[in-house]
Amino acid sequence: ISKAYSQLEQEYERDPNTKELANLLDMDSQDVADTLKIAGRHVSVDAPFAQGDDNRLLDVLQNDGHLPDHGLNRDSLTLEVERSLSVLAP
Repeated sequence: ISKAYSQLEQEYERDPNTKELANLLDMDSQDVADTLKIAGRHVSVDAPFAQGDDNRLLDVLQNDGHLPDHGLNRDSLTLEVERSLSVLAP
């Protein structure tokens, strides 16, 4: 159903309805509708929320991971502290 959906979506330049999918797949319309309800669609995190909108899902998702430069900042700070401490008299 997913491949047929994509094929018709490209052909019609819109989301196909269940009747069109059922005709292409030689299936019952109700079976197609039931399958679509439980299957869900993939969502791109880079796609805008609405046409002409600059907001993306990626912009609002929380990232619990460390920043790529976190380790570099820590190392740089450690080096600066060590340099500062070496100047002090024992």
